Amino acid sequence: MSKSDNRQVWVIGFPKSGNTWISYLCSYCLNLPFVNFGHPKEKQQKVWVQELTSGGHEWNKLEGYDSLQKTHKNPDQVPFNGGIVIYAIRDPRDVFVSYHYFMSSKNARFWGRLRYYLLGILGKPQQIKWFLSKWEQHVRRWSPHSQMFISYDKLLAQGSKYLGDLLSDDPFGVDGVRVDQAYDHFSFEKMSGGRKPGSEDKGSFFRKGVSGDWQNHFSPEEVALFTRSLELYKSSIQ
Repeated sequence: MSKSDNRQVWVIGFPKSGNTWISYLCSYCLNLPFVNFGHPKEKQQKVWVQELTSGGHEWNKLEGYDSLQKTHKNPDQVPFNGGIVIYAIRDPRDVFVSYHYFMSSKNARFWGRLRYYLLGILGKPQQIKWFLSKWEQHVRRWSPHSQMFISYDKLLAQGSKYLGDLLSDDPFGVDGVRVDQAYDHFSFEKMSGGRKPGSEDKGSFFRKGVSGDWQNHFSPEEVALFTRSLELYKSSIQ
């Protein structure tokens, strides 16, 4: 097979939807090197993560594909044609909470933090409405191009069995044992440096590692703003 025949597996999702975690799991299982699309020289700081997502394991890689690319970009910014698109999706209420903390941390870029701060002056409902317009747009743009949706919430709740069921079919054909290994390698405890799920570090990229945390952050009026987005989320993972 010539180099020009090789394609990529793409893991796409709105920021703070579990993209990085899902990308690492899939990179390991498919034995494809992980690449942060748009930032190809940017490396994961943890050496052991680099090794596990290098695509250099002894088992066969996914035939015909040469890398796994992670990105948050829109379809018109990504050369995904000919590849497999996996869309990482999460309850938008939890995405907003994680996004809110991320935009308040030093991990976020300056102009993004400034824009979010200015929206906050108008009140939290305005931040939510702005966020949901971006989230819905991203999901709707990628839906026609996605061969698979992986729910972050189901992955947390059902563990490796959920991912194993998804990756067992063609074209992946991944053995369940391999998925169990990946799930253990990239557990929240290991990725966060020793914290258990639910133990919060607001400044960490891996902040809390739970689903349903939104219940601690919204008024009933704010929850109502998510109604349409929740319908889109639920329809995507059925």
